[in-house]
Amino acid sequence: MFHELDHLVTLDRGAGSSLREQIVGQLRTAMRDGLLVAGDPLPSSRSLASALHVARSTVVACYLELEGEGWLYSYHGAGTFVADRPEKQSAGATAAVGAVGPPPTNTPPEPSAAVFDLTPGVLDPTVVATPEWRAAFRPSPATGIAPPPQGLPALRAALASHLRSARGLACRPDEIILCAGTAEGLVVLGLALGWPGRQIAMEDPGYPAIRMLLRRIGATVLPVAVDGPVPLREALRSLSTPPAAVYLTPSHQYPMGHRLHENERRSLLSWSANTGTLLIEDDYDSEFRFGVAPLPSLAGLDPTANTIYLGTLSKILDPALRIAYLRVPPHLLDAVAASRTDLGSTTSESAQESVLRMLRSGELARHIARARRLYADRRRATMQALADIPAVTGMRGMEAGLHLVVELTPGIRTTVLIAEAAAREVHVADLDSFRHQPDPHRPALVVGFGALSPTKLRQAIERLASCPELNGNGRRP
Repeated sequence: MFHELDHLVTLDRGAGSSLREQIVGQLRTAMRDGLLVAGDPLPSSRSLASALHVARSTVVACYLELEGEGWLYSYHGAGTFVADRPEKQSAGATAAVGAVGPPPTNTPPEPSAAVFDLTPGVLDPTVVATPEWRAAFRPSPATGIAPPPQGLPALRAALASHLRSARGLACRPDEIILCAGTAEGLVVLGLALGWPGRQIAMEDPGYPAIRMLLRRIGATVLPVAVDGPVPLREALRSLSTPPAAVYLTPSHQYPMGHRLHENERRSLLSWSANTGTLLIEDDYDSEFRFGVAPLPSLAGLDPTANTIYLGTLSKILDPALRIAYLRVPPHLLDAVAASRTDLGSTTSESAQESVLRMLRSGELARHIARARRLYADRRRATMQALADIPAVTGMRGMEAGLHLVVELTPGIRTTVLIAEAAAREVHVADLDSFRHQPDPHRPALVVGFGALSPTKLRQAIERLASCPELNGNGRRP
């Protein structure tokens, strides 16, 4: 039996806040305080709208916003339910008043009108090209001056509030620092914290552009295997000397797709505290989960820990925005803010203002909820089509994100396969391009499903399945 929510929501039509803001805020408080608990079904949008005497569209917008923040989930035909949020927020934690990841790997192929692009990180612009997007991204008036290097104060406050609601990470606006993408965020950190000449560990397989960037700024990259039987913390402990920092993607390992659960996260935090090693938590696409509860962020488990949270809007909205942000703990803030100031402002004020409008209106959270449903359909179509290929022996990373790792029959030459697919106008990535060293004994592809409709995904995989290398033709005995 669903909750009659009208006793939890009291609307004041004379208040300064909108009815939508009141409903969202009061429902969020009811879930945070335990008046609504995980698994509780909610009334239909029509029923709640009738009980509160508001338009049904208002309730739909509220449910979408809370779903986008991870407080609710919905199943088609079954209804809307309270989500299980593992993070526990401390009442004494600092919070704001009122309170993306990796982009594509390597250089993408030249686009073609007939190309089926299955490379990870490529998105479909029609997903965000909505009337709400166009309204938010109207031109801002010229100011004649550059925005503050750390970002517009109002946007930093809104992002701090978003992190508290969506990721359980209580922080102050001054702890948020904007950057023009993930790579620049790491450059800011590297210069601030003296990484040139020092060892930085990162996952293997991992994000190749970050591996290259760290080397370019003079750091020594230590690969740490994450696709074997040894847990990440044990692999880090086996290093002869603790590194200065570890770059990791705990909510959806890039590219393997697994998630570090809460006990593993707490173990990492303990290791970091004992060694003094900084943890860089790249939370590039945690918004996109399919049938699983959100996991607490590393930084949210302990906001005072030696952990920097790296967020991005690339996967949520558009990689062309070039807006990422760091949440920096207080003990590192002065050094990182000084580095950001030295580099100057690099994010467009117009883009910042547009994102701010989406955050303030709740449209960003509603967009996330809509996009999650759309990508769930694309994921389903991709998995069904791949399952029909005999040479596919397994799929990984199915719980979250916008790509899958597709394991293939041993002996398949992925370099040959990728060339054959390209000749059929299908672009796909080789897992070896993410590895520190190629492993021909474990062939696999990384297949993205964010850029194409379900129909085009099925067509692309049908073309991929026709490649001779997948069917044993021309392979050495």
